[in-house]
Amino acid sequence: MSGFEFTTTLVKELAWPVTVLIIVFLLRDDIAKLVPQLRKVKAGPVEAEFEKEVRELAEISEKSIVASHEQADFASHEFLAQLAELHPRSAILESWVRVEAAARAVLASNSTSVTSPSYIPASKLAEPLAERSILSPADVTLFHEIRRLRNEVAHAQGFEPTLQSAQQYIDLATVLLTKLQEKNVNVKL
Repeated sequence: MSGFEFTTTLVKELAWPVTVLIIVFLLRDDIAKLVPQLRKVKAGPVEAEFEKEVRELAEISEKSIVASHEQADFASHEFLAQLAELHPRSAILESWVRVEAAARAVLASNSTSVTSPSYIPASKLAEPLAERSILSPADVTLFHEIRRLRNEVAHAQGFEPTLQSAQQYIDLATVLLTKLQEKNVNVKL
Protein backbone atom coordinates (compact mmCIF):
# COMPACT_ATOMS: atom_id res chain seq x y z
CA MET A 1 0.00 0.00 0.00
CA SER A 2 1.41 3.32 -1.04
CA GLY A 3 1.27 6.45 1.05
CA PHE A 4 -1.40 7.93 -1.20
CA GLU A 5 -3.63 4.85 -0.82
CA PHE A 6 -3.09 4.88 2.94
CA THR A 7 -4.05 8.56 3.15
CA THR A 8 -7.14 8.03 0.99
CA THR A 9 -8.27 5.07 3.10
CA LEU A 10 -7.65 7.01 6.32
CA VAL A 11 -9.70 9.99 5.09
CA LYS A 12 -12.57 7.68 4.06
CA GLU A 13 -12.59 5.97 7.46
CA LEU A 14 -12.44 9.19 9.48
CA ALA A 15 -14.88 11.29 7.43
CA TRP A 16 -18.05 10.42 9.39
CA PRO A 17 -16.57 10.50 12.89
CA VAL A 18 -14.91 13.84 12.21
CA THR A 19 -18.13 15.23 10.70
CA VAL A 20 -20.11 14.14 13.78
CA LEU A 21 -17.54 15.72 16.10
CA ILE A 22 -17.70 18.99 14.17
CA ILE A 23 -21.53 19.02 14.31
CA VAL A 24 -21.51 18.25 18.05
CA PHE A 25 -18.95 21.01 18.59
CA LEU A 26 -21.02 23.52 16.61
CA LEU A 27 -24.26 22.58 18.40
CA ARG A 28 -22.77 22.12 21.88
CA ASP A 29 -24.85 24.94 23.44
CA ASP A 30 -28.12 23.55 22.08
CA ILE A 31 -27.17 20.03 23.11
CA ALA A 32 -26.30 21.26 26.61
CA LYS A 33 -29.82 22.73 26.90
CA LEU A 34 -31.39 19.42 25.91
CA VAL A 35 -29.36 17.15 28.20
CA PRO A 36 -31.22 18.02 31.45
CA GLN A 37 -34.49 17.10 29.77
CA LEU A 38 -33.35 13.62 28.81
CA ARG A 39 -33.97 10.76 31.20
CA LYS A 40 -32.20 8.13 29.18
CA VAL A 41 -30.63 7.73 25.83
CA LYS A 42 -30.69 4.48 23.89
CA ALA A 43 -28.32 3.60 21.11
CA GLY A 44 -31.05 4.54 18.64
CA PRO A 45 -33.98 6.84 19.44
CA VAL A 46 -34.23 9.04 22.49
CA GLU A 47 -36.88 7.96 25.01
CA ALA A 48 -39.30 10.64 26.10
CA GLU A 49 -39.13 11.60 29.72
CA PHE A 50 -42.25 10.44 31.54
CA GLU A 51 -41.71 12.86 34.41
CA LYS A 52 -41.39 15.84 32.08
CA GLU A 53 -44.60 14.99 30.24
CA VAL A 54 -46.58 14.52 33.45
CA ARG A 55 -45.20 17.79 34.84
CA GLU A 56 -46.22 19.66 31.66
CA LEU A 57 -49.74 18.18 31.80
CA ALA A 58 -49.99 19.10 35.48
CA GLU A 59 -48.97 22.69 34.74
CA ILE A 60 -51.60 22.94 32.00
CA SER A 61 -54.29 21.44 34.26
CA GLU A 62 -53.27 23.20 37.49
CA LYS A 63 -56.62 24.95 38.08
CA SER A 64 -58.55 21.77 37.36
CA ILE A 65 -56.35 19.83 39.79
CA VAL A 66 -57.04 22.31 42.60
CA ALA A 67 -60.79 22.17 41.93
CA SER A 68 -60.82 18.37 41.76
CA HIS A 69 -59.02 18.10 45.12
CA GLU A 70 -61.87 20.01 46.73
CA GLN A 71 -64.46 17.58 45.31
CA ALA A 72 -62.49 14.33 45.20
CA ASP A 73 -63.20 11.33 47.36
CA PHE A 74 -60.55 11.89 50.03
CA ALA A 75 -60.20 8.23 51.00
CA SER A 76 -59.67 7.16 47.40
CA HIS A 77 -57.12 9.90 46.75
CA GLU A 78 -55.33 9.14 50.02
CA PHE A 79 -55.14 5.44 49.15
CA LEU A 80 -53.55 6.25 45.78
CA ALA A 81 -51.10 8.65 47.43
CA GLN A 82 -50.04 5.97 49.91
CA LEU A 83 -49.73 3.43 47.12
CA ALA A 84 -47.52 5.87 45.19
CA GLU A 85 -45.15 6.06 48.13
CA LEU A 86 -44.78 2.27 48.10
CA HIS A 87 -44.94 1.59 44.39
CA PRO A 88 -45.37 4.56 42.02
CA ARG A 89 -45.98 2.36 38.98
CA SER A 90 -48.89 0.55 40.68
CA ALA A 91 -50.43 3.86 41.75
CA ILE A 92 -50.38 5.09 38.16
CA LEU A 93 -51.93 1.90 36.86
CA GLU A 94 -54.60 1.93 39.58
CA SER A 95 -55.40 5.59 38.88
CA TRP A 96 -55.97 4.80 35.23
CA VAL A 97 -58.14 1.76 36.06
CA ARG A 98 -60.39 4.01 38.14
CA VAL A 99 -60.71 6.60 35.36
CA GLU A 100 -61.47 3.95 32.76
CA ALA A 101 -64.03 2.23 35.02
CA ALA A 102 -65.73 5.56 35.75
CA ALA A 103 -65.85 6.41 32.04
CA ARG A 104 -67.44 3.05 31.27
CA ALA A 105 -69.94 3.46 34.12
CA VAL A 106 -70.95 6.93 32.92
CA LEU A 107 -71.39 5.67 29.36
CA ALA A 108 -73.48 2.75 30.57
CA SER A 109 -75.69 4.98 32.70
CA ASN A 110 -76.14 7.50 29.86
CA SER A 111 -76.80 4.88 27.23
CA THR A 112 -80.11 5.24 25.44
CA SER A 113 -79.91 1.67 24.23
CA VAL A 114 -82.09 -0.97 25.89
CA THR A 115 -79.29 -3.50 25.55
CA SER A 116 -75.90 -2.87 27.05
CA PRO A 117 -73.56 -0.90 24.80
CA SER A 118 -70.94 -2.86 22.89
CA TYR A 119 -67.41 -2.90 24.20
CA ILE A 120 -65.45 0.26 23.44
CA PRO A 121 -61.65 0.09 23.61
CA ALA A 122 -60.03 2.49 26.07
CA SER A 123 -58.43 4.39 23.19
CA LYS A 124 -61.90 5.31 21.93
CA LEU A 125 -63.73 5.88 25.24
CA ALA A 126 -63.31 9.65 25.30
CA GLU A 127 -65.12 10.30 22.03
CA PRO A 128 -68.59 9.08 23.10
CA LEU A 129 -68.13 10.99 26.36
CA ALA A 130 -67.41 14.15 24.38
CA GLU A 131 -70.37 13.52 22.05
CA ARG A 132 -72.64 13.43 25.12
CA SER A 133 -70.99 16.63 26.47
CA ILE A 134 -69.67 14.75 29.48
CA LEU A 135 -66.06 15.67 28.68
CA SER A 136 -64.86 18.93 27.15
CA PRO A 137 -62.30 18.92 24.31
CA ALA A 138 -59.59 19.73 26.87
CA ASP A 139 -60.76 16.79 29.01
CA VAL A 140 -60.61 14.51 25.97
CA THR A 141 -57.03 15.57 25.37
CA LEU A 142 -56.17 14.96 29.01
CA PHE A 143 -57.89 11.55 28.84
CA HIS A 144 -55.79 10.51 25.84
CA GLU A 145 -52.58 11.86 27.35
CA ILE A 146 -52.95 10.07 30.68
CA ARG A 147 -53.92 6.89 28.83
CA ARG A 148 -50.78 7.19 26.71
CA LEU A 149 -48.63 7.84 29.78
CA ARG A 150 -50.23 4.87 31.54
CA ASN A 151 -49.31 2.71 28.57
CA GLU A 152 -45.70 3.90 28.75
CA VAL A 153 -45.56 2.95 32.41
CA ALA A 154 -47.29 -0.38 31.85
CA HIS A 155 -45.12 -1.49 28.95
CA ALA A 156 -41.69 0.01 29.63
CA GLN A 157 -39.35 -2.58 31.02
CA GLY A 158 -37.19 -1.52 33.93
CA PHE A 159 -38.89 1.85 34.25
CA GLU A 160 -40.04 3.02 37.65
CA PRO A 161 -41.56 6.51 37.75
CA THR A 162 -40.61 8.87 40.54
CA LEU A 163 -42.90 9.48 43.50
CA GLN A 164 -43.44 13.08 42.37
CA SER A 165 -44.47 12.08 38.84
CA ALA A 166 -46.79 9.40 40.23
CA GLN A 167 -48.44 11.96 42.50
CA GLN A 168 -48.86 14.36 39.59
CA TYR A 169 -50.35 11.57 37.50
CA ILE A 170 -52.78 10.74 40.32
CA ASP A 171 -53.80 14.41 40.43
CA LEU A 172 -54.44 14.42 36.67
CA ALA A 173 -56.46 11.21 36.88
CA THR A 174 -58.42 12.69 39.79
CA VAL A 175 -59.40 15.65 37.59
CA LEU A 176 -61.05 13.30 35.10
CA LEU A 177 -62.45 11.01 37.77
CA THR A 178 -64.10 13.95 39.54
CA LYS A 179 -65.67 15.21 36.30
CA LEU A 180 -66.96 11.74 35.49
CA GLN A 181 -68.37 11.31 39.02
CA GLU A 182 -70.17 14.66 38.69
CA LYS A 183 -71.97 13.30 35.62
CA ASN A 184 -72.89 10.04 37.32
CA VAL A 185 -73.46 10.11 41.07
CA ASN A 186 -73.50 6.31 41.14
CA VAL A 187 -69.80 6.19 40.22
CA LYS A 188 -67.73 5.88 43.39
CA LEU A 189 -64.29 4.34 42.94
